[in-house]
Amino acid sequence: MSSLRAQYKVQLKEAYALIKAERRAEAYELIAPILAQQPDYVDAWWLAAHSAPTLRAAMLACQKVLALKPDHAPAKLMLEELSRRATIEERARMLEQPRRPKLQSAKPSKALQKVLLVAALAALPIAIFLGAVVFTGETFGLPIGQLFSFEQDLPALPLIAADESGGLGRPSPTIRAGTLPVGAKHSYRFNAPRANIILQLEVHFLLFRTDKIPREAVRLRLPSGFVQPPRDSAGAPNSISFFLPYPGIYTLELIGTPKTKSFYVMGLFLFDLSID
Repeated sequence: MSSLRAQYKVQLKEAYALIKAERRAEAYELIAPILAQQPDYVDAWWLAAHSAPTLRAAMLACQKVLALKPDHAPAKLMLEELSRRATIEERARMLEQPRRPKLQSAKPSKALQKVLLVAALAALPIAIFLGAVVFTGETFGLPIGQLFSFEQDLPALPLIAADESGGLGRPSPTIRAGTLPVGAKHSYRFNAPRANIILQLEVHFLLFRTDKIPREAVRLRLPSGFVQPPRDSAGAPNSISFFLPYPGIYTLELIGTPKTKSFYVMGLFLFDLSID
Protein backbone atom coordinates (compact mmCIF):
# COMPACT_ATOMS: atom_id res chain seq x y z
CA MET A 1 0.00 0.00 0.00
CA SER A 2 2.86 2.39 0.82
CA SER A 3 4.41 1.84 -2.63
CA LEU A 4 1.02 2.44 -4.24
CA ARG A 5 0.57 5.68 -2.26
CA ALA A 6 4.05 6.79 -3.32
CA GLN A 7 3.08 6.19 -6.97
CA TYR A 8 -0.06 8.24 -6.45
CA LYS A 9 1.99 11.11 -4.99
CA VAL A 10 4.14 11.13 -8.13
CA GLN A 11 1.00 11.25 -10.30
CA LEU A 12 -0.44 14.09 -8.21
CA LYS A 13 2.77 16.08 -8.60
CA GLU A 14 2.48 15.65 -12.38
CA ALA A 15 -1.18 16.71 -12.23
CA TYR A 16 -0.25 19.79 -10.17
CA ALA A 17 2.34 20.79 -12.78
CA LEU A 18 -0.28 20.39 -15.53
CA ILE A 19 -2.76 22.57 -13.61
CA LYS A 20 -0.13 25.32 -13.26
CA ALA A 21 0.45 25.03 -17.03
CA GLU A 22 -3.33 25.53 -17.65
CA ARG A 23 -3.63 21.91 -18.93
CA ARG A 24 -6.45 20.99 -16.58
CA ALA A 25 -8.08 18.31 -18.76
CA GLU A 26 -4.85 16.30 -18.83
CA ALA A 27 -4.45 16.77 -15.07
CA TYR A 28 -7.96 15.48 -14.42
CA GLU A 29 -7.24 12.35 -16.48
CA LEU A 30 -4.35 11.59 -14.11
CA ILE A 31 -6.40 12.27 -10.98
CA ALA A 32 -9.62 10.38 -11.85
CA PRO A 33 -8.11 6.85 -11.61
CA ILE A 34 -6.61 7.71 -8.22
CA LEU A 35 -10.00 8.81 -6.92
CA ALA A 36 -11.54 5.56 -8.15
CA GLN A 37 -8.98 3.55 -6.19
CA GLN A 38 -8.57 5.89 -3.18
CA PRO A 39 -11.90 7.73 -2.61
CA ASP A 40 -10.66 9.08 0.74
CA TYR A 41 -7.51 10.75 -0.66
CA VAL A 42 -7.98 14.41 0.32
CA ASP A 43 -5.07 15.77 -1.77
CA ALA A 44 -6.43 14.07 -4.89
CA TRP A 45 -9.90 15.57 -4.37
CA TRP A 46 -8.36 19.04 -3.80
CA LEU A 47 -6.48 18.87 -7.12
CA ALA A 48 -9.64 17.52 -8.78
CA ALA A 49 -11.47 20.66 -7.61
CA HIS A 50 -8.92 22.77 -9.54
CA SER A 51 -9.00 20.65 -12.72
CA ALA A 52 -12.60 19.40 -12.95
CA PRO A 53 -14.14 19.77 -16.43
CA THR A 54 -17.40 21.29 -15.12
CA LEU A 55 -18.43 23.70 -12.40
CA ARG A 56 -20.63 21.04 -10.79
CA ALA A 57 -17.75 18.55 -10.72
CA ALA A 58 -15.50 21.14 -9.05
CA MET A 59 -18.17 21.82 -6.42
CA LEU A 60 -18.58 18.10 -5.72
CA ALA A 61 -14.80 17.77 -5.32
CA CYS A 62 -14.74 20.64 -2.80
CA GLN A 63 -17.63 19.05 -0.90
CA LYS A 64 -15.72 15.76 -0.79
CA VAL A 65 -12.64 17.56 0.60
CA LEU A 66 -14.75 19.13 3.36
CA ALA A 67 -16.44 15.80 4.12
CA LEU A 68 -13.01 14.24 4.68
CA LYS A 69 -11.44 17.32 6.31
CA PRO A 70 -14.09 19.74 7.67
CA ASP A 71 -11.47 22.35 8.75
CA HIS A 72 -10.07 22.78 5.21
CA ALA A 73 -10.50 26.58 5.01
CA PRO A 74 -9.39 27.02 1.34
CA ALA A 75 -11.97 24.42 0.25
CA LYS A 76 -14.68 26.33 2.12
CA LEU A 77 -13.76 29.61 0.40
CA MET A 78 -13.51 27.92 -3.02
CA LEU A 79 -16.90 26.22 -2.58
CA GLU A 80 -18.51 29.56 -1.70
CA GLU A 81 -17.03 31.16 -4.83
CA LEU A 82 -18.13 28.23 -7.02
CA SER A 83 -21.64 28.38 -5.53
CA ARG A 84 -21.87 32.10 -6.41
CA ARG A 85 -20.77 31.33 -9.97
CA ALA A 86 -23.32 28.52 -10.23
CA THR A 87 -26.09 30.87 -9.09
CA ILE A 88 -25.07 33.49 -11.66
CA GLU A 89 -24.97 30.91 -14.46
CA GLU A 90 -28.36 29.51 -13.46
CA ARG A 91 -29.89 32.99 -13.54
CA ALA A 92 -28.33 33.61 -16.95
CA ARG A 93 -29.84 30.37 -18.28
CA MET A 94 -33.25 31.35 -16.96
CA LEU A 95 -33.02 34.73 -18.69
CA GLU A 96 -32.08 33.04 -21.98
CA GLN A 97 -35.16 30.78 -21.90
CA PRO A 98 -38.04 32.01 -24.12
CA ARG A 99 -40.60 33.85 -22.08
CA ARG A 100 -44.26 32.84 -22.19
CA PRO A 101 -46.61 35.54 -23.42
CA LYS A 102 -48.26 37.28 -20.50
CA LEU A 103 -52.01 37.50 -20.26
CA GLN A 104 -53.25 40.98 -20.85
CA SER A 105 -54.10 42.50 -17.49
CA ALA A 106 -56.67 45.10 -16.79
CA LYS A 107 -55.40 48.66 -16.97
CA PRO A 108 -55.10 50.44 -13.63
CA SER A 109 -57.61 53.13 -12.90
CA LYS A 110 -56.73 56.77 -13.50
CA ALA A 111 -56.56 57.40 -9.75
CA LEU A 112 -54.06 54.55 -9.34
CA GLN A 113 -52.04 55.86 -12.29
CA LYS A 114 -51.77 59.25 -10.59
CA VAL A 115 -50.64 57.67 -7.32
CA LEU A 116 -47.97 55.63 -9.15
CA LEU A 117 -46.79 58.72 -11.02
CA VAL A 118 -46.46 60.75 -7.81
CA ALA A 119 -44.56 57.88 -6.14
CA ALA A 120 -42.19 57.59 -9.12
CA LEU A 121 -41.51 61.34 -9.12
CA ALA A 122 -40.86 61.27 -5.36
CA ALA A 123 -38.42 58.34 -5.71
CA LEU A 124 -36.54 59.86 -8.65
CA PRO A 125 -34.40 62.33 -6.58
CA ILE A 126 -33.50 59.52 -4.15
CA ALA A 127 -32.44 57.29 -7.04
CA ILE A 128 -30.35 60.10 -8.55
CA PHE A 129 -28.72 60.80 -5.18
CA LEU A 130 -27.85 57.13 -4.57
CA GLY A 131 -26.49 56.87 -8.10
CA ALA A 132 -24.23 59.87 -7.48
CA VAL A 133 -22.93 58.32 -4.24
CA VAL A 134 -22.20 55.00 -5.96
CA PHE A 135 -20.41 56.70 -8.87
CA THR A 136 -18.34 59.29 -6.99
CA GLY A 137 -18.17 58.07 -3.38
CA GLU A 138 -19.29 61.54 -2.24
CA THR A 139 -21.89 61.46 0.56
CA PHE A 140 -22.54 65.24 0.41
CA GLY A 141 -22.02 65.60 4.17
CA LEU A 142 -24.67 63.03 5.14
CA PRO A 143 -23.71 60.22 7.61
CA ILE A 144 -24.69 57.38 5.26
CA GLY A 145 -21.30 55.78 4.60
CA GLN A 146 -22.14 52.67 6.65
CA LEU A 147 -25.02 51.92 4.25
CA PHE A 148 -22.38 51.12 1.61
CA SER A 149 -20.24 48.83 3.81
CA PHE A 150 -20.00 45.11 3.13
CA GLU A 151 -17.99 41.95 3.90
CA GLN A 152 -16.89 39.39 1.32
CA ASP A 153 -15.00 36.09 1.39
CA LEU A 154 -12.29 35.82 -1.27
CA PRO A 155 -11.42 32.58 -3.07
CA ALA A 156 -7.99 31.04 -2.57
CA LEU A 157 -5.51 33.80 -3.48
CA PRO A 158 -2.72 33.10 -6.00
CA LEU A 159 0.45 32.01 -4.21
CA ILE A 160 3.64 33.12 -5.99
CA ALA A 161 6.97 31.55 -5.14
CA ALA A 162 10.13 33.60 -4.82
CA ASP A 163 11.57 32.19 -8.04
CA GLU A 164 8.38 33.08 -9.95
CA SER A 165 8.16 36.72 -8.91
CA GLY A 166 9.84 38.11 -12.02
CA GLY A 167 9.16 35.39 -14.56
CA LEU A 168 6.54 34.91 -17.25
CA GLY A 169 3.44 32.93 -16.50
CA ARG A 170 3.02 34.51 -13.09
CA PRO A 171 -0.54 33.87 -11.73
CA SER A 172 -3.03 36.69 -12.24
CA PRO A 173 -3.94 38.54 -9.03
CA THR A 174 -7.42 38.36 -7.55
CA ILE A 175 -9.27 41.52 -8.68
CA ARG A 176 -11.98 43.26 -6.70
CA ALA A 177 -13.66 46.63 -7.34
CA GLY A 178 -16.16 48.87 -5.62
CA THR A 179 -17.10 52.40 -4.60
CA LEU A 180 -15.85 53.58 -1.21
CA PRO A 181 -17.82 56.54 0.21
CA VAL A 182 -16.56 58.36 3.29
CA GLY A 183 -17.38 56.30 6.37
CA ALA A 184 -17.82 53.01 4.50
CA LYS A 185 -15.77 49.89 5.21
CA HIS A 186 -15.20 47.15 2.65
CA SER A 187 -13.92 43.96 4.30
CA TYR A 188 -12.35 41.10 2.33
CA ARG A 189 -11.64 37.84 4.19
CA PHE A 190 -9.06 35.38 2.85
CA ASN A 191 -7.09 32.37 4.03
CA ALA A 192 -3.32 32.33 4.45
CA PRO A 193 -2.35 28.67 3.79
CA ARG A 194 0.95 28.83 5.66
CA ALA A 195 3.01 31.08 7.93
CA ASN A 196 5.59 33.73 6.97
CA ILE A 197 4.18 34.86 3.63
CA ILE A 198 3.44 38.33 2.26
CA LEU A 199 0.17 39.81 1.04
CA GLN A 200 0.91 42.09 -1.90
CA LEU A 201 -1.80 44.66 -2.56
CA GLU A 202 -2.27 47.25 -5.31
CA VAL A 203 -5.18 49.72 -5.23
CA HIS A 204 -6.13 52.43 -7.73
CA PHE A 205 -8.63 55.09 -6.60
CA LEU A 206 -9.82 56.25 -10.00
CA LEU A 207 -11.57 59.57 -9.37
CA PHE A 208 -9.09 61.03 -6.88
CA ARG A 209 -5.55 60.37 -8.01
CA THR A 210 -2.93 60.18 -5.25
CA ASP A 211 0.84 59.71 -5.31
CA LYS A 212 0.48 56.65 -3.09
CA ILE A 213 -2.16 54.73 -1.21
CA PRO A 214 -3.27 56.61 1.96
CA ARG A 215 -2.07 54.33 4.77
CA GLU A 216 -5.04 55.18 6.98
CA ALA A 217 -7.41 53.80 4.34
CA VAL A 218 -6.00 50.25 4.37
CA ARG A 219 -5.61 47.93 7.35
CA LEU A 220 -5.29 44.21 7.98
CA ARG A 221 -6.85 42.28 10.84
CA LEU A 222 -4.93 39.19 11.91
CA PRO A 223 -6.79 36.00 12.84
CA SER A 224 -6.36 37.11 16.47
CA GLY A 225 -8.24 40.36 15.71
CA PHE A 226 -5.24 42.67 16.09
CA VAL A 227 -4.65 45.28 13.37
CA GLN A 228 -1.34 45.19 11.50
CA PRO A 229 -0.02 48.35 9.77
CA PRO A 230 0.92 48.12 6.07
CA ARG A 231 4.40 48.42 4.54
CA ASP A 232 5.07 50.63 1.51
CA SER A 233 6.49 48.86 -1.55
CA ALA A 234 9.54 50.62 -3.00
CA GLY A 235 9.10 51.81 -6.58
CA ALA A 236 5.35 51.09 -6.64
CA PRO A 237 3.37 54.09 -5.28
CA ASN A 238 0.01 52.31 -5.53
CA SER A 239 1.28 49.12 -3.90
CA ILE A 240 1.68 48.11 -0.25
CA SER A 241 2.25 44.80 1.48
CA PHE A 242 1.54 43.03 4.76
CA PHE A 243 3.59 40.30 6.43
CA LEU A 244 1.41 37.35 7.51
CA PRO A 245 3.13 35.68 10.49
CA TYR A 246 0.95 32.57 10.75
CA PRO A 247 -1.74 30.68 8.79
CA GLY A 248 -5.43 31.44 9.23
CA ILE A 249 -8.24 33.75 8.14
CA TYR A 250 -7.21 37.40 7.72
CA THR A 251 -9.46 40.39 6.98
CA LEU A 252 -8.33 43.18 4.66
CA GLU A 253 -10.26 46.41 5.26
CA LEU A 254 -10.59 49.46 3.00
CA ILE A 255 -11.81 52.53 4.90
CA GLY A 256 -13.58 55.39 3.14
CA THR A 257 -11.73 58.68 3.77
CA PRO A 258 -11.80 62.07 2.03
CA LYS A 259 -8.69 60.95 0.08
CA THR A 260 -10.17 57.65 -1.07
CA LYS A 261 -13.86 58.41 -1.68
CA SER A 262 -14.20 57.03 -5.20
CA PHE A 263 -14.49 53.95 -7.31
CA TYR A 264 -11.47 51.67 -6.78
CA VAL A 265 -9.88 48.65 -8.42
CA MET A 266 -7.78 46.33 -6.25
CA GLY A 267 -5.52 43.39 -7.11
CA LEU A 268 -3.96 41.12 -4.52
CA PHE A 269 -1.91 37.93 -4.28
CA LEU A 270 0.30 36.09 -1.80
CA PHE A 271 4.10 36.03 -2.09
CA ASP A 272 5.79 32.98 -0.58
CA LEU A 273 9.43 33.30 0.40
CA SER A 274 9.59 29.84 1.93
CA ILE A 275 9.07 27.79 -1.26
CA ASP A 276 12.27 26.24 -2.59
